[in-house]
Amino acid sequence: MILCLAVIHVQAFALGSQTGNYSDYSDEANWLRLPDVIKKVDTFYLYPAAYNDGSEGASDICTIDNEEMRQQAEIFYEQQGTAYEESTNVFAPYYRQVNMAAVSGRTEEYLNSLIQEISKEDVFAALDQYFENLNGGRPFILAGHAQSSMLLTWVLSEYMSEHPDYYERMVAAYLPGYPITEQFLQENPHLKFAENAYDTGVIISWNTLGEGSLGQPDEVIMEGVLSINPLNWERDETYAETGEHLGARVWNEDIGEYEIIPEAADAWIDPERGVLVTHIDDIRFIDDYLLWYNNIANNAARRIAYFLAEITGRIVDYSDPDNWYQIPEITKEVDTFFIYPTVFIDMNEKAPDYAGLYDPVVRSAIKQYYDLQACVFEESTNVFMPYYQQANMKIEIAVHEQDGDLTDALYGEYPHQDIFSALDYYFENYNNGRPFIIAGHSQGAALVRLALKQYFNEHPDYYERMIAAYVLGYSVTQNDLDQNPWLRFAQGADDTGVIVSWNTEGPGNNDADNMVVLDGAISINPLNWKLDDTYASADENLGSRIFDEETKEPEIMDIRADAQVDTERGVVICTTTEVPFISMEHYKGVPEVFGSESFHNGDYPFYFNNIKENIRIRIDAWNNK
Repeated sequence: MILCLAVIHVQAFALGSQTGNYSDYSDEANWLRLPDVIKKVDTFYLYPAAYNDGSEGASDICTIDNEEMRQQAEIFYEQQGTAYEESTNVFAPYYRQVNMAAVSGRTEEYLNSLIQEISKEDVFAALDQYFENLNGGRPFILAGHAQSSMLLTWVLSEYMSEHPDYYERMVAAYLPGYPITEQFLQENPHLKFAENAYDTGVIISWNTLGEGSLGQPDEVIMEGVLSINPLNWERDETYAETGEHLGARVWNEDIGEYEIIPEAADAWIDPERGVLVTHIDDIRFIDDYLLWYNNIANNAARRIAYFLAEITGRIVDYSDPDNWYQIPEITKEVDTFFIYPTVFIDMNEKAPDYAGLYDPVVRSAIKQYYDLQACVFEESTNVFMPYYQQANMKIEIAVHEQDGDLTDALYGEYPHQDIFSALDYYFENYNNGRPFIIAGHSQGAALVRLALKQYFNEHPDYYERMIAAYVLGYSVTQNDLDQNPWLRFAQGADDTGVIVSWNTEGPGNNDADNMVVLDGAISINPLNWKLDDTYASADENLGSRIFDEETKEPEIMDIRADAQVDTERGVVICTTTEVPFISMEHYKGVPEVFGSESFHNGDYPFYFNNIKENIRIRIDAWNNK
């Protein structure tokens, strides 16, 4: 079957347009899915070959209301189309399909004419109805598999050529299970194949084979076939291990439903054959959609994030609650405005410099940092936390190597713009004159530092209500204070209107180049709240907040985290060796930019309960002032 379709792929691009012989898509009964429109982006999904009737006298092509075809189409939708439901409104038409069992052995020309004159006509008519009456100008994804991926190549080469205004809104076309060749792209220069996980307006395709199938003939292996790896989104043979596999969708007979099995497969591209290869050789599990299901769903959401970023000019509307991680109920007399640290870490040279606001990888990583950092403020304050288009770690590293201080060079674009816009909206619409704390960590702390020097200089009326700024995980320097005389560094546990800052290191980091430690840095001891080198033993630590290795939930533990300020380096030295949380796994694959004994991820968790108590003390001092 696939071999015949491959021949059509080469021959059919110039063949005719609609003749009027097509189904009526103004009739809702001719749609497999007509969703409620609740997302910013659509998917137009076509199911693969769903009609296969080998009985005597079966028709060569089915009617639009054929029950067998519709039942199988529903199964295919559940296996494939649902991958796009979390991030898009999925529209899926029924369409008349060739009966591959009935036409087996017939000429390629006959099969060609059936698909061209009937199946393609229906698809184009469904697209007309969709764009003219259902799409509403939204961006969209095209998605199919096998036979429907073939049909979508005609949509791309013919239909979109005739409708360039539609094509401009295409986020991506997912066409696994059908060979996309270099020749096809050469014949259609308006089309391009995906190069990475983020590019948009591109074709995404692969054909999956088990390693044991490599020496055998296969219809999807053709000269010039292109594939991209759905685990690491590389085009070459770069190996993707099972740890990059987000989950296969497998039918569980015992419970009667699909379940997700993560880390089930590895993958690499065989560049000579242009196919995707996995070590799984059991043919029951080799599937272009189900085996890579969660990676497809995640990637669709990710490409949408970067498409939306470009069409909005990367301007964030903070009146939209979806652009805030948290807008709390107001139950306290004090607020906290918290800026999360760097969670966008992709060292690939093709990766974007700045995160898309809706990037699902970024958004899913933020919760961990809320649970280990921002939640320390919950007991005493209402915690507000905006999303923002933060800098990729690779850009932070590049700027550090060039300039040392990240702030001026790095945060002049989207992060700076977003945080200042979020502050504007917060003060104008949420704060209602309450005193507040501003806090962050790492990149978030650098943005707090920038806000203290710039934003609050322009808004002294807001600054007068600031109880404290917790700038943890990025240095505040003596030069910062000298150049911005309205800023004051904390002198003890209970002064207000001050900056509280430290970077935590082990004693072995003394000579390391730590990206977040600047010359002239100042730190305060989070156990005894002194600026000098007075040692505070672990007995003064009220409790660290650490992820339990078994439950994977954060718990208060005693990890014997002591503290002593190194006044020359301007950091807090901790000698604990019980550091189950601080493996720096989050920075896997990142060059050593913090030093081998950095406790960067421990700035909040190591001293969690002491910070919580200090927040309460400073608020009490503010109220009593």
